[in-house]
Amino acid sequence: MPLVLSQRPEIFLPYFRFSNSILFDPKHLDRKTVELAAVAAGSALASEHCLEVHMAQAQAAGASRDEVLEAIMVGAFMALTRSQSVALRAFEGMTERDKG
Repeated sequence: MPLVLSQRPEIFLPYFRFSNSILFDPKHLDRKTVELAAVAAGSALASEHCLEVHMAQAQAAGASRDEVLEAIMVGAFMALTRSQSVALRAFEGMTERDKG
């Protein structure tokens, strides 16, 4: 992605500054926590590339394998409950339409 965006500096530079400030220069979270949050998000989004990058970064920041696994499970749980929530609301709508 950076290689593609580097061809468009007006897009790349703001993107780079934003990602750098969030991931590498957080003000209130330590690096390990940031990387574990990124692992959880990568898990929820099923982003293989993000998982690969952020699992390694989490370990480099001091996270244990168990902490990385728990972050993965948090993200997986959030994805599960989100999909259930959307599907069950649709199901309730179907049920209401069947009554009417």
